[in-house]
Amino acid sequence: MVQTYRYLRGAMVGLLLALLVSVVLQWWLGTGGSCWLGSISAYYFTPARTAFVGTLCALGITLLAYEGHSPEENVLLDFSGFMALLVAAVPTLPDARCGPSAFEESTDEIAAGIGVSVPTLVLVAIVALVVIAAIRVRAVRGGQQAPPSSRLVALSLVLVGVVVVELVLVAVLRGPLVAVAHGVAASTMVAGAIAVMVSSAVRVDERHGKSPAEQATATAYRRTYLTLAVVLGVLLALTVVLHLTVAGFGLTILVAEVVILVLFGAYWVVQTVELWGLGDEQHPEAREVAGVRPWAAARRRT
Repeated sequence: MVQTYRYLRGAMVGLLLALLVSVVLQWWLGTGGSCWLGSISAYYFTPARTAFVGTLCALGITLLAYEGHSPEENVLLDFSGFMALLVAAVPTLPDARCGPSAFEESTDEIAAGIGVSVPTLVLVAIVALVVIAAIRVRAVRGGQQAPPSSRLVALSLVLVGVVVVELVLVAVLRGPLVAVAHGVAASTMVAGAIAVMVSSAVRVDERHGKSPAEQATATAYRRTYLTLAVVLGVLLALTVVLHLTVAGFGLTILVAEVVILVLFGAYWVVQTVELWGLGDEQHPEAREVAGVRPWAAARRRT
């Protein structure tokens, strides 16, 4: 199980790198290194579309599959994963700064694609939620799992509310306004990732011992996570403000998006290093396995 988690974590870094590489290759091969589009999302309408959509879908599934180290962190990871899938399903509008592209679509064609992909995603998500809820209710009734805390319930309701608002935007906004729905999904995806970083920083002491050396290590990781979260938050706010208020801002949004991806990748690498070095008795995933063993043994005996 620990190896599975490690491969999931490694896959996340590889996918972030793949997204950046696809943009660079499109710039180099598509325009001869002479023209950048204004955002990563604009590369949906270039030959990099397959890499863009495929990478975002894989990122979303990886975030959904990865189990957080606390119930709150897990809900936030699931939220960001679902939003990553929405970002892939709801494209922005074409960017004409590098000239017309053979991959561009009309707003009607974009709306038709959204009309198929988003309902598919929502229906599958509802089925998954019903199945997960049934499994967890059974686990709570059987005593294998504690009931959810009020804090977890409140956080889940808030995030579900955000998802519902986003889906309403997707359903209502058409034409040029579809870019707003895409931007909201992308922004909330990053906001969820920032919340994951803060949650990890808050709970870092639980993953380390009580000796002075171990506490010093925990403090260093906490400061790193919080610093990355603050910088990401500032960049996210800057990107949203520029997109809403400033015209002709050149490549500012593209640069900010690239830095956001790099910083989140840096956080993921640092946390992977932290978790990798923990002993079996401290590793969060190993503790989960240890907690299941007595219950599994009892099931076998009966």
